[in-house]
Amino acid sequence: MTIRTCIESDLPELKRITLEGFEGIAFDQNIERQFGILNGKDWRWRKSRHIDEDFQTYPQGCFVAEEDGVILGYITTRVDHEAGKGRIPNLAVDAAARGKGTGRKLIEHALAHLRAEGMAFVMIETMANNPIGQHLYPSCGFVETGRQIHYALKL
Repeated sequence: MTIRTCIESDLPELKRITLEGFEGIAFDQNIERQFGILNGKDWRWRKSRHIDEDFQTYPQGCFVAEEDGVILGYITTRVDHEAGKGRIPNLAVDAAARGKGTGRKLIEHALAHLRAEGMAFVMIETMANNPIGQHLYPSCGFVETGRQIHYALKL
């Protein structure tokens, strides 16, 4: 497995992996369960936009894991140089590559990138209904620092 910087032609595959991986745990899917499809756009459309936004905002911090030309997963990062804060907004691994250390290797790569960018700390978050994130992130050294409750109101 190799990890490389994402290129724009990777985005459709990253979106496919994302939608498959976040089925049942996506925040926007929770909203849709409560209120139905809003503004003519479903949760898949909203979640896919996150990948576009990450790539457009900080393309040098988007990485894919691949083997024999097949994308196994990806991770995106953001940096705030003034605050010294790195962030990992999105991480997803293809179903066929799960449980083989792909997510951990992507996190390690992202952490090395954020260290090289001079970040003092990094944040990652997960939903309460995501047991994979709740297991993986602490096993990579992340410490829970707080919990947040999300509310939504249909207008």
